[in-house]
Amino acid sequence: MRPTYLSHWLFWAALVVAACSASQNGPGPAQNGASGAGAGGAGSGATPGSGSGSAVGSGSMATGSSSGFVDEPASGVTRGAASGSVGGDAAGGAVSDASSSDATAVMTTSDGGASADGAGPASDGGASGHRTGKSAGCGLPPSGAVVAKFTNHRISIPPCAVCTIPNCPQNCIAPPFVPGAVSAQTAPNGENFVNRDFAIELPADYDPTVAYPVYYGADGCSAAPPPEHGPGFTPGGVTGAIQVGLQQINGCFADGGVQCASVQNVAQCVNSPELPYFLAVRDWVEANFCVDRSKEFLGGLSSGAWLAYTLGCATGDSLRGFVSVAGGKREHRWPCDGAAVAALMVASEFDTTNPVGPLAMLDTGLDSYGSAPARDDVLARNGCVGTATAPFDPKFPVCLKYTGCPEAYPVVWCELPIPSHAVTGYNNVNYASAMWPFLTGLPPLP
Repeated sequence: MRPTYLSHWLFWAALVVAACSASQNGPGPAQNGASGAGAGGAGSGATPGSGSGSAVGSGSMATGSSSGFVDEPASGVTRGAASGSVGGDAAGGAVSDASSSDATAVMTTSDGGASADGAGPASDGGASGHRTGKSAGCGLPPSGAVVAKFTNHRISIPPCAVCTIPNCPQNCIAPPFVPGAVSAQTAPNGENFVNRDFAIELPADYDPTVAYPVYYGADGCSAAPPPEHGPGFTPGGVTGAIQVGLQQINGCFADGGVQCASVQNVAQCVNSPELPYFLAVRDWVEANFCVDRSKEFLGGLSSGAWLAYTLGCATGDSLRGFVSVAGGKREHRWPCDGAAVAALMVASEFDTTNPVGPLAMLDTGLDSYGSAPARDDVLARNGCVGTATAPFDPKFPVCLKYTGCPEAYPVVWCELPIPSHAVTGYNNVNYASAMWPFLTGLPPLP
């Protein structure tokens, strides 16, 4: 039987050490990584333990190395405020290429416009329910990002004009999260949920006429204030893709700590600010660069894994697949859009910070019954039949693939028999190495 989860106050007391720092892979105390979430730290930055694989620090890259960053003014589209019921993100304006002198992009697009290279319109409603086609940025010069360096950009998402939880739209920040409100967060540099940053790097030999995959990385909690330049959680080996680092406010994503793991405010998180933020970043990337909209992926660790589960539900039509380390299913979250999404999930069997579960009672501090319910939620949404499994890949012996899932929407579960939180190494195997091949090996959308 798995041990019960930590109490709410102990969870927060241990947040920086257990949830937001690199954890030792195996029994024993957490170890801080050699590199943090700063400008392009190299390597995984954690000390492997007991002969195990590399630990993954939740404030640093998972594997590989990161380039430095360059501040650039953001340009692109304007995302307007709107009110109404939860729904699509078409309530914006037309794409523009206006630059902002204060390095702030205010985002608004409507989906489904013709691609810039004349290849035909992008689609928001294919047979699979996924967005497909080339993005509007195809054919444009690559202004706002460079190869081999992450450039940092400020983005503004407007407060919602008029709305009441749970009926706020997706393209604006709900009233509880705007500056001065009950669930607002402000970083030391002034960033908040309506004014925050992200980072982007182009693949080598970027060609604006070629549609590229996009990998969005979401790290675990970090003590470093924004802007946290760089890729976010990256499983290693990400090549041939536009890479985007999603950034946090005050240490964690709002769906992986901070307000949306706070019992007194949790009901507000059915309109969490992280969905409008992600959609605004996605729209900016698609408006400025050539994106294959059927190949957009998300990877998250710890706080970023909670985000991956929530976004994989709320905007599954944006994501072909996601990968996660730890995290779980919030009971208060944006409604699912109904789209299936491929997933490879890594969890630690005896993780007391983010229990696997399913817990017999709701962990009110986490607003969750565990990470296994998050997996089961994906299985149900993907239309998987039964719970039979088979080995996924002999190189990753712990991982099991659910055999009753549609070929286009596989679900892989890797439960490491260890107590550590947010690590990917076990018995000299780094399970993060399975993630990028899994995502890029997915078959075309049906």
